[in-house]
Amino acid sequence: MPAAITAPIRRTRQPRAIALACALACAIWPALAQTPDTPPWEPTTPALDDRQQALLEDMLARLPPQRPGVADVYVLGVAGDADEDVFRNEVAYLRQLSARRWDAPGRMLALVNQPDTLPDEAPLPPATYESIARALDGLGQVLDPREDVLFVYLSSHGLDDSSLYLHTGPDQEDYLTPEDLAQLLEEAGIGNAVIVVSACYSGGFVPVLKAANRMVITAARSDRPSFGCGNTDSATWFGRAFLVEALNATDDFAAAFAMARDSVRLREKQEGELPSHPQFVAGKAIAPVLARWRAGLPASAPVPYPFVHAPSAAPGAASASPGTR
Repeated sequence: MPAAITAPIRRTRQPRAIALACALACAIWPALAQTPDTPPWEPTTPALDDRQQALLEDMLARLPPQRPGVADVYVLGVAGDADEDVFRNEVAYLRQLSARRWDAPGRMLALVNQPDTLPDEAPLPPATYESIARALDGLGQVLDPREDVLFVYLSSHGLDDSSLYLHTGPDQEDYLTPEDLAQLLEEAGIGNAVIVVSACYSGGFVPVLKAANRMVITAARSDRPSFGCGNTDSATWFGRAFLVEALNATDDFAAAFAMARDSVRLREKQEGELPSHPQFVAGKAIAPVLARWRAGLPASAPVPYPFVHAPSAAPGAASASPGTR
């Protein structure tokens, strides 16, 4: 029986300034657009309520057990912003992709801050520091850290210190730093992991998370934005290139990154955007584990992306800049 959720102890937070490019392009998060002399602030995301805790505990209880001698992949998808559909779309699609191409039906946890769940989706727990910590702890109790792999996909806006923005509703916001995630992975006893961070300035996760048994992929360098948030598409540019295009062409995450990097680079050049420079690092110990996993995968067909962008009819909407994240 999984342990009850308890609120993690967190250190005092200092101000997190959102990069000017993100603030102007997306016109979001005015409460976070702080100057250096703004007093320190604490996250305002409330603790999970009883219903949300029950949802998460039920999801954890229904995870299939690890299969001895089989390299299983478990998946954690996090959609961080309640105001935009693109992050939810990618996490919902990841569930289909992992079930049908990675032999992982039922082995995914989804934490989503978009309150409007999809018609065929049951309600999902929100993505907060607390729920991410509990999800990782529960996954660590199920998987075998030596032979299994945890695939983590984080999709949201990014702050210019590489923190991931977690926004559950009006005046309810939090963030996940690279150091936070490193600590949570360690405390949960997670071994082999592939960690993908699709957000602006996400390159800061690479030096903090890199380890022999991890692969870390980010949508941008630590000093660069990435594109595709807001109401400009049904997926972010990196999310589409990596999840929808590359991972339907290959099950090799390293090869998929190379394909996505080249695709994003070409699109940015065509659109006249500053290159985001997606980042990649892989430890020596993760490669043979992933090779064993791929060797056991059944043949599978590409999984169509079910979401279609419907441009707003508002005047000038068609000429809006692709949002940075």
